[in-house]
Amino acid sequence: MSQTRTEQFLELYKRLETVAASLMRDKKRGGSAVFYLANMPRYAHWKNDLDYCREVRNLLQHEVKIDGAYAVEPSEQMVKFLEKVLHRLEHPALAIDHATKRPNILSAGLNDQLLPIMREMQRQSFSHVPILENDVVIGVFSENTVFQALLDNSCIPLTEDTLVSAFRDYLPISRHLGHRFAFIPANLTLDDAREIFDSAYDRNRKLRTLFITQNGRPDEPLLALMTPYDVLDRL
Repeated sequence: MSQTRTEQFLELYKRLETVAASLMRDKKRGGSAVFYLANMPRYAHWKNDLDYCREVRNLLQHEVKIDGAYAVEPSEQMVKFLEKVLHRLEHPALAIDHATKRPNILSAGLNDQLLPIMREMQRQSFSHVPILENDVVIGVFSENTVFQALLDNSCIPLTEDTLVSAFRDYLPISRHLGHRFAFIPANLTLDDAREIFDSAYDRNRKLRTLFITQNGRPDEPLLALMTPYDVLDRL
């Protein structure tokens, strides 16, 4: 015997409660797990629809049937919405799948000529370029790098023969004024990556890039990188 749409809705909602409770297991809470899910910032775009589903579920679950039948029947759109939410929660997208992979990353080494890199940065409107050694990020070159050198009165000539290594002292991530960079593991979800960007806002030092390595360690080869623009409109 095939399920009615109401029975399908209630089954999907029960699955949602289980998944939501699992997501909340490390957080102290009381009451409905779906209520807390709907109020998480990362799922704010679902809040109204989740609240509506919760109200319909409560009506169906707690009110008596009329002549053995449910008083209301959820719409097809409501059932599809729950299916979409469950798929997203049970099979979360990974950050690395929406990041720029290593072969497509504009990068440089210490022994590369600097001016061609700067020209390519200008052509592609890139403000930062990771500096790699054996595929490991050892620093970042940016407009800020040259600015910092000027502030220190460093007389570093910019000619066709100038190498990236001429700015070696200004490449470490810690030397970048007003810019922050972080490392994340390859299995981090897209939701988690977006939350890192959202929670890392600092008026004085903005998080510019997430470098993705296998386990999120800076001494591992770079696999991909993400900027805040990579997570916009992807969720």
